[in-house]
Amino acid sequence: MNNRFEGKVALVVGGANADESRLLGFAGLSSLKIARDGGKVVIGDIDDEAGERSVAKMKEAGLTADYVHLDVTSETDWLAAVDTTVAFHGRLDIMIMAAGIPDRGATIESTEVDEWRRVMDVTNMGMFLGTRAVVGPMRKSGGGSVVLISSMMAKVVRDQANAYATSRAGMTHFARSAAVQYGADNIRVNTVLPGWTLTPFTSSMFNDEWSERLSQRVPLGRVADASDIAGPILFLASDEAKYVTGTELLADGGVVGWIGSLD
Repeated sequence: MNNRFEGKVALVVGGANADESRLLGFAGLSSLKIARDGGKVVIGDIDDEAGERSVAKMKEAGLTADYVHLDVTSETDWLAAVDTTVAFHGRLDIMIMAAGIPDRGATIESTEVDEWRRVMDVTNMGMFLGTRAVVGPMRKSGGGSVVLISSMMAKVVRDQANAYATSRAGMTHFARSAAVQYGADNIRVNTVLPGWTLTPFTSSMFNDEWSERLSQRVPLGRVADASDIAGPILFLASDEAKYVTGTELLADGGVVGWIGSLD
């Protein structure tokens, strides 16, 4: 353990899968690493069973962690989660927003309005409500770091998945806007853009055949695991990135930069 998060309090949203006896998500792994590096963590999620289980495991290991139910589309839930975090620990320094849902891969014409709205609400309304909720306590703490988890799909598109790609692109521009607005408060806002990553969120589609096909499209030759994405998240959350704001950190194994084989 090192102490790079000593004295820091983090609200990690979408981080329920932090139980090492199961497949870890990158937000869950980020929660674990912040706590192991001296920080105090509050996990917010809608998966109460996984969240409570993860926090219980972390407490058994001597880490400081708590869980709050948080639907990112609810302003009431955001305010309650932030109030709970500050009540428990007296401050808030870091917010990692990793909540998101996919669309069903439909064309623009066949995408239902309710589906489009649902994806936008979770991703874009969630980041808006979350950032708005945390900046006040961060300002009182002397600054902070907001890390929004976007996707490499903010940079490239495939035939369908229109709502998902559009919502993730919106995150990156929102982060730039918020970074400019809150720079004077020493509040940094950045995005991480993961590539194909094996997580609880994607495990149902990442069978061996599909993973092999994707790996052939990645210059680094493999799909990511949780640690490949948690590293960039933790860098931006930490004081190591104290002069980094309004930026996009691609963690895609080189996919976006490669046109692909022409053979």
